[in-house]
Amino acid sequence: MKHESTTSGDLCRRNFLQLLSLGTVGLGFGVSIFSRGYAMAGEQDKETAHQLLMQGTRDFKGVRISEITPNDMFYKTTYDGTADLSLDTWQLSIEGLVDKPMTLKLDDLMKLMDKTEAVTLSCIGNAVGGDSIGNAVWEGVTLKRVLELAGPKSGIRKVVFYGGEGYTDSIPYDLAMDGTVFLAYRMNGVPLPREHGFPLRAVVPGIYGMKNVKWLQKVELVDHDYKGYWEGKGWSDTAEILTLSQILMPMTGQKMQAGTNVVGGIAYAGRRGVAKVELSLNGGKTWAPVELKSPLSDFAWVIWRYEWKADRKGNFRLQVRATDKKGNIQESGSLLGRSYPDGARGIHEIKISII
Repeated sequence: MKHESTTSGDLCRRNFLQLLSLGTVGLGFGVSIFSRGYAMAGEQDKETAHQLLMQGTRDFKGVRISEITPNDMFYKTTYDGTADLSLDTWQLSIEGLVDKPMTLKLDDLMKLMDKTEAVTLSCIGNAVGGDSIGNAVWEGVTLKRVLELAGPKSGIRKVVFYGGEGYTDSIPYDLAMDGTVFLAYRMNGVPLPREHGFPLRAVVPGIYGMKNVKWLQKVELVDHDYKGYWEGKGWSDTAEILTLSQILMPMTGQKMQAGTNVVGGIAYAGRRGVAKVELSLNGGKTWAPVELKSPLSDFAWVIWRYEWKADRKGNFRLQVRATDKKGNIQESGSLLGRSYPDGARGIHEIKISII
């Protein structure tokens, strides 16, 4: 996968805390992105997006981590560069096993708008504690609604997405029709930025980013098990996001004063949802539950916090783990563990000092 960002995980976390800390920075972000680009959206949709954006930038009892990742800080991964598409000539075609093949312009899709949702996306190649993950408020139309206009025939196995830069991938037909997958043309209150798929991209909640095809130009319904580029190289075809959690504050190597300190971060379990998060202050020997903030949606990451009464000076290894709503505890593994073929496994750990 071609990564357009060379930002390291530590640098990303540092920027994340500085730029998204609460106060005027966080609230200003929510207001400014709400104020642009809504001329064709309904008032109810605008209000839904506004509420999510404002809610996602509020402080959580001293945890200065926003649930919303700004567009310019959202990770970027491409197959072969960024497609430069013009609305004057762009259209989306619906082809394959349908009664009425059709083409749709962006105006047509905007008239069908029925989805505003916060969804977390993550690259399947993201390392344990890595920064190739982000959460945004997306707006668009459910894929089911678009496909029903074309009249799907029987015998369909896969729905194939074709991107403008030559990339393709697919999802099962049942998933495409369950009402959760949608085609997005707005991101955090503005038209989809070019680097994130303008004018249209697929958003497949709970599934790694490789299936969330950008610069979408064609959707094809097929009767065979279509495999995309990365599946052909052995990567997972189901691409279901593994349960993960991260410590974002403090940062590894940080020196902290004795007394009460707030530890915070994120957790995500895809479609399964996060049931609980636990923190260890002694390298995994014992675990304590943390407090969770209600997520912006069923498909958005969870912000967590823990008040640590650090009354002993010294060096500490902090670890975090999450449990999904099916009762599965986050898998352990190496911090440097491989992400191939279905995502990285491991417990995020930082080392800090109490002085």
